[in-house]
Amino acid sequence: MTETKELENILRIAIEVEINGMESFARFAEKTQNANGKKMFQRLAKDEKEHKDILEKQLEQLNKDGTWKEIQIPESKIEALIPKVREKEIRTKGEAKLGEINALNTALELERKSAQFYKDQANKVSDSRARQLFLSLAEWENSHYDLVQAELDSVNNTGMWFGIPEFRMDGQY
Repeated sequence: MTETKELENILRIAIEVEINGMESFARFAEKTQNANGKKMFQRLAKDEKEHKDILEKQLEQLNKDGTWKEIQIPESKIEALIPKVREKEIRTKGEAKLGEINALNTALELERKSAQFYKDQANKVSDSRARQLFLSLAEWENSHYDLVQAELDSVNNTGMWFGIPEFRMDGQY
């Protein structure tokens, strides 16, 4: 298989990955009762759409003339949400919380798999522009993973915030 055909196949799979993520996060946003959680899932769905659009433009360019277009991936807008994760509302208990935890765990797995997919694709291609695109998308997915993990830690009251203990057992800060 030619490298162009291989890149086309990779892009088609990547587009499907992003569509799956976009649809999943949109469903999670609908079902999540917590306002911050709902906003986070809506933001993740929007980011997945942006990823899909980038990949579709790249596929269009590749189909048009067989060249790989250099695309600048903007820094993820997720980082703007990260400080707000700490500003939590009082969470409802019971089934709603369990549903949110399940959605967050599913989101974690989606983001982990997506990031790994892009890392794997970066290692497969020889075109440096293609490699950079896939590595940038992997970084974006990793930032999504961190955000979802922070939300999950908050829902579970683990005392962790982005992997950092919010308090110490010895009472020292």
